[in-house]
Amino acid sequence: MRSYADLHLSPPMDNIDNARSMANVLTELHTRIVGLVVPPERLPSSQPMVEAFENAGLEVARRLDLRPRSREELLRKLGRHRREYEIISVECRNPSVSRVAVRDRRVDIVHFPKEEPGNLFRARLAETCRAALEFNVSELISGPRFEARLRSFKREIETAYDASIDVIGSTNAANPYGLRSPRDVAGLLHLIGLSLDAALRSVSDNAVTIVKTNRQRLGGRQLEEGVAVLRRPTRRA
Repeated sequence: MRSYADLHLSPPMDNIDNARSMANVLTELHTRIVGLVVPPERLPSSQPMVEAFENAGLEVARRLDLRPRSREELLRKLGRHRREYEIISVECRNPSVSRVAVRDRRVDIVHFPKEEPGNLFRARLAETCRAALEFNVSELISGPRFEARLRSFKREIETAYDASIDVIGSTNAANPYGLRSPRDVAGLLHLIGLSLDAALRSVSDNAVTIVKTNRQRLGGRQLEEGVAVLRRPTRRA
């Protein structure tokens, strides 16, 4: 049985009632794991927000959305915050950031904002991409220039498919009205160009794997990619 996830939720950190409402809707939508965007300055005080979702039976992964203006800023922030978060996403707004973000193993998710028409997820980037490529429903269904955004979505999905890049489908919801069921998100991505199986994996296996892998790393169980500590030796007296 699949475990469904929405790895991109952006509720206001001070509105716990809103978070509780979102959590209740998510359980009705059969979502199990959520990625909660928490700015670094709010990380020490984020537990009440996390508990608002956990009390509804959801698993919560803290997520950091990075929007660096340069490769140097990206590298500095990855070094500072990687071990604090279960999910790190990078918004790729210029080519220098994009080239680093797709290759750096500390980056889990890359996102190419559609209001930046010249900075697309192109084949040359896909060849070296180790991160998952995220599509947010909110970005497709809101704002002007719908046809241009739709074309960008289709091109990036084709590029990801050709390079065997994992795709993540999310909502980036800030309130209950922005939420969608995982199957609805998968259905939308399928209509845009993903195969049905890939679309379902975008809201289940691909997303769940990111969270599980990083929880192992943060717990000290994974030494490097493909190498994990199964049992530590006991010390003799």
